Amino acid sequence: MTSSSSKKAKDVIVERDGVKYKKIEEGQAHMYYKVKDDNSQEVFYNPVQVQNRDLSILMISLFAERRAKRVAEKLLKKHQNKNKDDPSSAEKTVDDFLSKVRLPGMRILDALAASGLRSIRYLKECYVSKEFIKASSASTPEGGSGDNGSSSSTNDKSFIGEIVVNDLDPAAVEQAHENIKFNDADATIIKPHCGDALDLMYRSRAASEKKFDVIDLDPYGSAAPFLDAAVQGVANGGMLCVTCTDMVVLGGSHPETCFGRYRSMPMPNGRYLQELALRILLQTIEAKANTYGRSIRPILSVGMAFYVRVFVEVHDDKAAVVKSSLNIGHVYQSAQCPSFFVAAQGMLKKNNYVPSRGPPASVCEETGAEFKIAGPIWLGPLHNFSVVDEAIKRLENDISPFTVPTKTRMHGLLSSVSEELSDVPLYYKLPDLCKTLHCANPPMDSVKAALINAGYRVSGQHKEPQALKTNAPNRFIWDMLRVWIKDHPVSEKHLTEGSTAQKILSVEPVHEVDFTVPKDFAKRKKACRFPMNPEKNWGPKPRATGKRKAQDTNDTDNVDSVPPSKK
Repeated sequence: MTSSSSKKAKDVIVERDGVKYKKIEEGQAHMYYKVKDDNSQEVFYNPVQVQNRDLSILMISLFAERRAKRVAEKLLKKHQNKNKDDPSSAEKTVDDFLSKVRLPGMRILDALAASGLRSIRYLKECYVSKEFIKASSASTPEGGSGDNGSSSSTNDKSFIGEIVVNDLDPAAVEQAHENIKFNDADATIIKPHCGDALDLMYRSRAASEKKFDVIDLDPYGSAAPFLDAAVQGVANGGMLCVTCTDMVVLGGSHPETCFGRYRSMPMPNGRYLQELALRILLQTIEAKANTYGRSIRPILSVGMAFYVRVFVEVHDDKAAVVKSSLNIGHVYQSAQCPSFFVAAQGMLKKNNYVPSRGPPASVCEETGAEFKIAGPIWLGPLHNFSVVDEAIKRLENDISPFTVPTKTRMHGLLSSVSEELSDVPLYYKLPDLCKTLHCANPPMDSVKAALINAGYRVSGQHKEPQALKTNAPNRFIWDMLRVWIKDHPVSEKHLTEGSTAQKILSVEPVHEVDFTVPKDFAKRKKACRFPMNPEKNWGPKPRATGKRKAQDTNDTDNVDSVPPSKK
């Protein structure tokens, strides 16, 4: 990595053979996009998604090393069993074995590739660390590793066997062919394909050796139609990289559409919508995988800009399928205040899985209001923190051999992720709690200190600056604000009989609350956690026109990114 600055993708208009092109430089890729007379795109490109691609390069690079070690472990066991009568010929460790065998390269599917930018960047910029190469020198092709000794990583591409660049639009595939030639990409590895992504993924089920190690789904809108094929088309232990940009749907503005797509009900006006969207998507992937005796293991699940992005490994694991009801559940949200409960669908009782129980009370204990129900959602961990920590270390130590365009933003995102509580689904928003009571906001550090002083745990959330993720019960949250209000009274005009504020504040606190902030309490790793918007008009861009007819797009596509009032 030669620079730590965040650089925006450059673009200029050029003309070749009477045709206008927009030339884009992003990372190590140089791309041409045809531009029509009305400046519309024939092939889709959105510069705000640079961070998405940067993050994917990092996650796939880390996955390549995990995959290699898992494959080596399996081969080592076979080797040791075969040579158990000859101890001198059996390697003792995975590293010993890695240094003597050549592992098959990964098969990567860019299922909805458009111009192939993502695939070209994967080929050019995915890397493995020097430490890994030292342990697996036999995996290096003849002619050397490409390691010049000046970096902490290598540009050796032996760990990538094939990248399939697929799109249904002939214009996109034609553009991908041109861009692959323009970038001098190895055509024996990166292969454009014009076809239906579903058909391609379903056909890969036929033989295990033809399954994809990585499947990347980055559609315009929802990835839901592709998930069933993806969980079957990915290899055992393979990774799915899934983007959904239909945040209007996942965020609760169209509950009926969300339920139709994801078989999960969102929470309209839910203040935790950023995380709820991730958990709805993960639940859908898990449900699809469970059908085929497979289970997911989330590696990283994040909200960025106007979309969500998840990286999950899919494993053949029938034992995990049996336990899946413990990781799937519902949210019970008070209809009058931010109080909520989360309950799994199943529970373990005397070694038997039985239906779990709902919230501890039939109505909200603070207001007496009924509960609204959202879900089912994923209740398990959103991230693998060992992978997240390694990703942060690689950014901080400039392990990549190339400039990472959004390094600063990515480091801030991953730093926030690393600080999240792993076993606490959803969160409160401090301004929302205070708005309910019409009181002034206490300092965030004082609130977090009060929770910690009472013996509870608390963290932020990577997408929402005012989030409070905590294992404290609803009653303590409100008692904390009741105590705060005794020193910062609320105007009587807000405490009319029967109002939500009056109901909550009419109850005396039962918990001791200490707002004292301990020394060094607020010290955190320096990082740009919540940066400004990446550019003006940074939301979803218009769908590319390509060579498809207008009737190929249906009305439900429009609900992904545009509120009803603006259609």
